[in-house]
Amino acid sequence: MNYLAHTALSKATPMSLIGNLLGDFMKGVELHTLYPEIREGLDNHRKVDALTDQHPEVVNLKPLFQAHTRRFAGVAIDIYFDYLLCKHWDSFYERPLAEFIKQTYALLDNSRHLVPGETMRFALRRMTTQDWFSAYRDEDIIFKVIERAVSRIRYRNQFIDSIRDIEQNRLVIEDAFLALYPALMTLAEQNPRHACA
Repeated sequence: MNYLAHTALSKATPMSLIGNLLGDFMKGVELHTLYPEIREGLDNHRKVDALTDQHPEVVNLKPLFQAHTRRFAGVAIDIYFDYLLCKHWDSFYERPLAEFIKQTYALLDNSRHLVPGETMRFALRRMTTQDWFSAYRDEDIIFKVIERAVSRIRYRNQFIDSIRDIEQNRLVIEDAFLALYPALMTLAEQNPRHACA
């Protein structure tokens, strides 16, 4: 799962939110320095990632990717799932997506002093000022996010072709997401259409 999903699957507290996002920014962060609630959020992030990676519907997506893009498939799928979460948000949550995004950004902006590590602080500033979550509603933007992720890989690759793999298998990937997300909500102890109420 990517940033929006990890945010949605956190508790509505600043420390839980930070912990659930921290999983992608652990470089240089000492676990023993974290507040317990941030650690709990980080643990939830890791459980969400583990369930996603092991879920049969997601495992069955990997063979749909070309041999030379398969190594990157998990990352590409995670990013694309944020687009699908935006698309199907109203199926899972009562609070409108725009309202959830506004509240999340406010929590992050008011909690910067709790964020461990400059890397994460820098990323969260960009996330809120550039309004990443609203942009995720646009499939073309999500494909650009995948392109940027590919560009950060230090060795030569053809992972950009994973976008074509997604385009050719949209419906299967969407069905997998719709099977997976309720299981993630159960893991996070949320009830569909009530989690953000």
